[in-house]
Amino acid sequence: MKIFIAIPTYNRAQVFSLCEKSFLNSRLIKGFIVVVQATVSKDVEKYANALKELRDSGFEVLYQITNVGLGSVGARNRLIEIAVGTLAKGDILIMYEDDFIYPGDFALKPILKWLNLTSVGMVGGRVINLRQRRIDPDFALNIDNLADKLTEITGFILLNTRHGPREANYVRHLFALRIETLQKGIRYDENYQGTGYREESDLQRQVKALGLKIIFEPRFFAYHLAVETGGSRYSDLQDRMYWKWKNHTYFMNKWHYPTYKKILSYVILTTYALLNGPSAIRGIMKAVKNR
Repeated sequence: MKIFIAIPTYNRAQVFSLCEKSFLNSRLIKGFIVVVQATVSKDVEKYANALKELRDSGFEVLYQITNVGLGSVGARNRLIEIAVGTLAKGDILIMYEDDFIYPGDFALKPILKWLNLTSVGMVGGRVINLRQRRIDPDFALNIDNLADKLTEITGFILLNTRHGPREANYVRHLFALRIETLQKGIRYDENYQGTGYREESDLQRQVKALGLKIIFEPRFFAYHLAVETGGSRYSDLQDRMYWKWKNHTYFMNKWHYPTYKKILSYVILTTYALLNGPSAIRGIMKAVKNR
């Protein structure tokens, strides 16, 4: 069994360099799959140097470099295609972000026992923000059992990122899967556009549809630099709210949500926009107008 880290990165060579350096002392990780989107020419050399540092440290490195923006969803699907085409079915792929910092091998060990169980398809972990985001801040409902219950009732995904280990319906975008799970055809849906909001939720619905469990394991974690410039997901608050509405609407329609859950979801999104000010409200108005 080999453990590979999958990282998409877009015009953030300096940030990616901080991320990759955090892995240099790992003894559990065998290699990396990286999709580099570098539309700024000066970043290409910086990316090349960072990838070389990984190779020189003894890691296997599989990568693609392109000068066009693939978007969050497209880049992640390329990572999966490389993984499925290269790795063995018992190997493990961990989906990472370029502004995550690896805390050390001790944070990986808890996922190994879970992924040895054939009933488990995915293990998600905690993301610890090193600073509070200003634009569209993350939120969680860390009251034991309440987040999962409200997600079932309202259809809007609320995460409990503290209590576990436990079986969960959804987890954050730090998760690990066996390659054999990806070989069953699980892919990111490229209809989630813009910021890719709900792309990970959709992928997790696919895992559940196979009859596999998703486990939230709080001892599996990464530090998050919460960089607010660059990156394939980045945009201003108006755009981020626009894509929340558009992509969540697509998500609900794709997975055949009942009308009452759609209404409750829209109430939650509208309330969130009101709390975040005029830019967020304009984003919703634009989404409703362009539906």
